[in-house]
Amino acid sequence: MQQALITLALAIILVFMGNILGKVFPVLKRFSLPGAVLGGIIALLLGPQIAGVDENLKDIEVGAVYEQLADFPGIFINLVFACLMLGRRFDSPKEIWTRARPQVIMGHIYAWGQYVVGLVIVLLVLVPMFDISELAGAVIAIGFQGGHGTAAGLGENFSALGFEQGEAFAMAVATVGILSGVILGPILANILVKRYKLGGEEPVKENVQNKNNDADLPQVLKPNPLTGRLTVHLGLVCLVVVAGWSVLQAFNSLEYSIRGENAKQYITDFIPLFSVVLVIGMAVQAILQSLSWDRLFDRALFEKISSFALDMVIFAALATLSLEVISSNWQSLLILCAAGLGWNLLVFFSLGRYIYRKPWHAYGVGDLGGGTATTASGILLIKVVDPDNKTDAMDSYADKQPFYEPIMGGGLVTAFALPTVATLGAGVSLAITGTILTAWLVLAWWTWRE
Repeated sequence: MQQALITLALAIILVFMGNILGKVFPVLKRFSLPGAVLGGIIALLLGPQIAGVDENLKDIEVGAVYEQLADFPGIFINLVFACLMLGRRFDSPKEIWTRARPQVIMGHIYAWGQYVVGLVIVLLVLVPMFDISELAGAVIAIGFQGGHGTAAGLGENFSALGFEQGEAFAMAVATVGILSGVILGPILANILVKRYKLGGEEPVKENVQNKNNDADLPQVLKPNPLTGRLTVHLGLVCLVVVAGWSVLQAFNSLEYSIRGENAKQYITDFIPLFSVVLVIGMAVQAILQSLSWDRLFDRALFEKISSFALDMVIFAALATLSLEVISSNWQSLLILCAAGLGWNLLVFFSLGRYIYRKPWHAYGVGDLGGGTATTASGILLIKVVDPDNKTDAMDSYADKQPFYEPIMGGGLVTAFALPTVATLGAGVSLAITGTILTAWLVLAWWTWRE
């Protein structure tokens, strides 16, 4: 516990230093890089991979600090997702779908296109020139959409299917995605801010909390002046995460009992916890709202918790990047990453202005960030483009996740991608993913016409 507290304290201090450096140096100030990004870069430079462990720091086990930092993204991303819906009053299902439909369509176009592009690259370049396994065709989507957690979770699958280097490939692609999302992403976002206007002068108003008398509330729920409001809100967030973990464990145990212990893979092993946490958070908010108890909670506090957790995700992901993985097989990885990034930018600039509502760039940067790095990167870019919530881009991005994350972002499709390519081959898999991508493009065209 002491070591964990030291790690957390160092992370917070370095993020603080990153914020200071970003405001002091003109070059950094020009790019408006978040303090978490700059702090993460500092931590990477000072870490064991570059500067080495300072033996004089005997009271602080530097190696242990970085080992614990490697766990931060997988932990704190759950807090980010738990906070997405808490304190935000629900609109009608029709309004939610109307607001989220462009994000859902574009998210699936990004994801299915990454499978198509990856499989084409494998068939035309990587297999004939580098003798790389056809399974590499799924690496772009696994690394960009699923991230490091999904890449690590699929490591045994890669090995079992004969592509021992697959986990390293996926981790490297996820690394490039993180770098692109948290470094190049904010730079692009700031360029878009200067080129396009958000419109409007007043921020979108959050739904006003019901300030009626609390006499109708159960005694146990009435606010206690001796308990800090932040503590209460953080307590609810942690309960949502624990509930999500319990539900996922229950499904995992159920699948194990039905399929037995000798199954080659289990679907629930590849469902990311944060996607379940998101659904649980939505359910908790719906219950609180139906009972009119949601007025006990402040959306602004949930956003502060989310912002802190997001800083920890970004900082730790950069601080613990595996430079060794990137240096291995750099030619194949360069081709895959360039193709994936090229596809994402093509979709963003060619379709974004026609599919999203105006201002299209504010609504589009979230999906670009999520489709390149992680969902947290999408949130970061929206905050760069629209820091004062002048649009409802953040709401639209949050509304999209239940229609997307359980399926594509490390969800069911990601879990079945490798067995599908291994069983049917890259050619048949390309035909399947190409057909699905075409269907989403047709839906995008229909949305544009409307």
